[in-house]
Amino acid sequence: MTTTTSMHLEPLDLAQTLGCGQTFRWRPLSDGSWRGPLKNQLVTLTKSGPRLHIASLPGGPQVKKLVSEYLRADDNVSAIQQSLAKRDARIARGILGLRGLRIVKTDEWECLISFALATYANIPRISRMIDTLARRYGQRISKDSYTFPTLERMKRVSLEDLSRCGLGYRARYIQAICQQLTLDDLEELKRLPYDELRDELLELPGVGDKVADCVALFGFGKLESFPIDVWMGRALRRLYGKEGSYRKLAEFARERFGEYAGYAQEYLYYNERAHASSGSCLFSEERRNR
Repeated sequence: MTTTTSMHLEPLDLAQTLGCGQTFRWRPLSDGSWRGPLKNQLVTLTKSGPRLHIASLPGGPQVKKLVSEYLRADDNVSAIQQSLAKRDARIARGILGLRGLRIVKTDEWECLISFALATYANIPRISRMIDTLARRYGQRISKDSYTFPTLERMKRVSLEDLSRCGLGYRARYIQAICQQLTLDDLEELKRLPYDELRDELLELPGVGDKVADCVALFGFGKLESFPIDVWMGRALRRLYGKEGSYRKLAEFARERFGEYAGYAQEYLYYNERAHASSGSCLFSEERRNR
């Protein structure tokens, strides 16, 4: 039985937030709503002015809290943007067009596996791989929706079976992560500061710099994390004239953007993809004489 509720949440742009590559299981509907599985719920989100309307199946009193935590409703996004604007004039000039882009807070386990699958794959393929795992090893929520499989369930899946899920070479990394991690390990990771968390994530099979930073940001909520992929490399080169190793670029970004580097990363990422697809650009390029 579907239940409905609503909450005040501003600023929020559902398309910018759920369609920009920080999460992979949400789908846009024809009326502008977005639908996706969240824990054990199938959730439909609709924005109307400052209100966010929530329909959920099977529903229950916990759904509003679930959505609030997922969309980081406690983040003062306006204050975060003001802080970034003071630190960086380039972002200040274009940030108004992205006021509703929020960082999400995905379940840590789901986020880890999702971004371990995301290496050398585009968003549609990542979504397909995740959906395949959910259908085979998750719990059914509705006719076409399934929960993300638990660590305990994934520990029982063989490499041979994972290889049939269309994961390619990633299957062996996913299986190794599942065998190496325990629930206690995940709880311990939640208590670590960013630098220590990142070091621990890098010890996991198939987890490199970008995956570790994505998981730290979107899963563990470390807003100082600044993931760098091909898009971000282009953005830092085009807008700031910066090139070099992952470590060098990440250090530049964290020093420039500070405690909210993760929000800056999403704004720059969204902007760079828009620039590539249509030539539009919210942020101006670095003046070479600065």
